[in-house]
Parts: sequence; structure tokens; C-alpha cells
Amino acid sequence: MANADSVEELLKKTPKEPDFVIDGIHFGRGGSYYDENTSTHLRHKTTEVKCWRIVGEKLEAIESKNEFFSSETYIVRWKSNTEYLRFEEVLSTRDNEIYFYWKGEDAPKGHSPLPECIEKDNPPVERIVQWAEPPAFLQLFSGKFVVHIGKHSLLSKAPHLYILRGELEEELHLYELPLKRGNLRSRTSFVVFNPDEKSSIIWHGKNSNAHCKESIRKATEKIFGPKYTEITEGSENDKLIYLVENEDCFNAPLKLIDYTPRLFYFNKITGSFLTTEIDCSHNSSHITPFPFLQSHLYTPEQPAIFLLDDNDEIWIWYGWDQDEDDGFKTECFIMAINYAKQKSKNIKRLVKLQKVIAGFEPDSFTHLFPVWQKRQDIAQLQEKVGIEDSAFSFCCKAGVLLSANPLIEVISPEEAPDT
Repeated sequence: MANADSVEELLKKTPKEPDFVIDGIHFGRGGSYYDENTSTHLRHKTTEVKCWRIVGEKLEAIESKNEFFSSETYIVRWKSNTEYLRFEEVLSTRDNEIYFYWKGEDAPKGHSPLPECIEKDNPPVERIVQWAEPPAFLQLFSGKFVVHIGKHSLLSKAPHLYILRGELEEELHLYELPLKRGNLRSRTSFVVFNPDEKSSIIWHGKNSNAHCKESIRKATEKIFGPKYTEITEGSENDKLIYLVENEDCFNAPLKLIDYTPRLFYFNKITGSFLTTEIDCSHNSSHITPFPFLQSHLYTPEQPAIFLLDDNDEIWIWYGWDQDEDDGFKTECFIMAINYAKQKSKNIKRLVKLQKVIAGFEPDSFTHLFPVWQKRQDIAQLQEKVGIEDSAFSFCCKAGVLLSANPLIEVISPEEAPDT
């Protein structure tokens, strides 16, 4: 069990700078890396970037190397030169040739072999997927990387909605989402591009910060051109309302987002209670409004338990297959209480601790992620096993008073049980 001291240390920890390592070389974010052990500075200079689309077992060169499609897979060859320096003196140099195998989120699942023309040379290859690209990959596109829904042969002339990702200018990228109001998020900015008019509408969520707003202006201009207008959530004009499919959607409260959320995985893999922090693939010193994905919660072996820190709101998320012993669940919940107590002290205001169950996530939780797919299959599974009996009774044993809604628990740190 983690005590209050370890919780305090957990809160003090800062995320590590991303470091892409392949073929024994540290690339950092792509441009440089400093090795503290040897006092050596590695400076990387890109000499060539070439992209192919995989069609069957063949490679098809693409002209717009910054435009990918979610139902396809691509090969990106990155050639670079590395200088090894110490006190600005060049010690040695080497040439690198690295391949990225990129798979869109809607591409066929499973492990696909590399095209024979590449595999026969056995080059260093990094397999990556949409939404989890490392900065070293993103920087190859100089802030112009965009992923459209579907296949390249089916790109329609209808308006398209894109969400902003990345915080550094050279790592900015846009992902297309279905054009629905429910896909908009208040803490970031989006762009709707109209191919027929060759114009864009930038939509700023009411909680989108100044850096997000400036970043999407830069990305929009680089990718779609300088012809755009800007609107803010709540002041949408008739044109945007006409373009976006109307539906009931979550109205997020006005909130200052001057922090990056954090995510922790509770487990007993080693036999002892462990809290493992999940890193954002492209974290930086800037605020990242959406550092995590739904897959971070749903991919691990179940049952899984996570804690999501959204500053003054702490969420504890329970997965399915609730076979874990009540003792471990109690440990997780008490750990969450201790975390909320310490967080309240650190930020000097009340922190809410809320409990949420896989398949029954409320909008206030799902809108902490850039996109969310409702998992009715998991909700039905939970109902079949009688989740109320198996997942909540342990909270009562821990001395925690459940609210009338069994899916949400709100706890004041001052009222939490002693631990």
C-alpha cells in the first residue's frame, strides 16, 4: 500500500522528455539528444524523408507526404546524419536510415509483414499507430501532418472536422473526426475544412488556451491555406451549425485549463501494490489538454483500475471482468483517497473524487479524452455479472458512504475515512 509520503512523491514527479531510441541511437524528439552519462550531445539532421502507401504487397509512392488516411498503412523512410559532439567539438558522425511502419486506426488489425523489398535488407523499423506517434516521427512533417478518415480514393468534397494534436509547432498534427457536435471538446480547438470553397472555420472551445488557439491557426494555414474564419464555443454562426450534425451534447463547465492531466495504473503485477504513471507520447513543457486515449484504459488485461487526475477532479476508473479480490480494490480506493487529500493540500482547494465504471462512463469523464467510442458490449457484460454487487460492496467495507448514484462517488478530502 502506498502511504501519504509516497503519494506526495508521486505528485512531485515530472514526466520525462520523450526519447525515441532505435538501432542503439537516442534521437530524443528527433533533432537532438544529450547523454548525461557521457556528456555527449547528439545532433540529428534530416537529409531525406520518403513515404509510400502499402497496397497489397506493393509500395505506392505518395506525392503529398504529409497526408495519411486512417484505413491505410504507410512506410516512411527517414534518412539522417548524426553528429556526436562534446563541448561543441565534433567527435564523430554517422548516417542513419530508419523506417517507420504507420498503421491508421481503421486499418486491418493484426501484425502485418513488411514488404519484401524492405524486409530483405533487415533495416531498423519502428511500428507505430495513429494517435501514438512519437515526436521524432511528427517532426518529419514540420507541423503539416494530417490524417483523413477512410481511404485516399474515397476522400469526399463534403466539409471535414479535424482535432488539433501536439503542442510544439514542428509537431502539430490534425486528425479527422466525424462531423458531429458530440465530437467537439471545450478544452481545445478544431477546424472544419470545406474542400469546395477551399476555406476553413476554426472553432475554439470555451476552455481552449491561447497556445492551442495559436497552434491551430498555424496548422490550418500550413495544411489548408490562409483562408479561414474563427468562432468561439457558444457564439457559433448559422453556417457552422448547418455543417455540423446536430445532436444532444455535453456542455462542459467554464474552467481554466492551466495543467496537464495525469493517469496512473494500479496493479499487483509483481505481487506488491504498484502505481505506474502513463506517459503521453508527445508530452512537452506546454499544457497538453488531451494526453491520454480511451485505449489506455481498455487495452490492458482486465480487470484494470486507473486513476485520472484532472487537477481538482480525481477519477478512479474500474474495468470489467471483476475477478480481482476485494482487498486489492480497497487498496486502490484508499490510494485514490490519499491522492485526493494530498492534491487538495497542494492546490489549496477542494478536490472531488469520482468513481466510474467501464461501459457507464458519463460525458464529464469521456470529454477528458480527445475522442470516445461508447462500448455497449462492455456495458452489457457489466450488467450480466451484476456489477453493483461485485464492484461496489468493497467500498462500504472501506467505510466509504456511497452516493445514490452507484456509478459516481464524490468525496471531500476532509470527509474521507482515515487511512
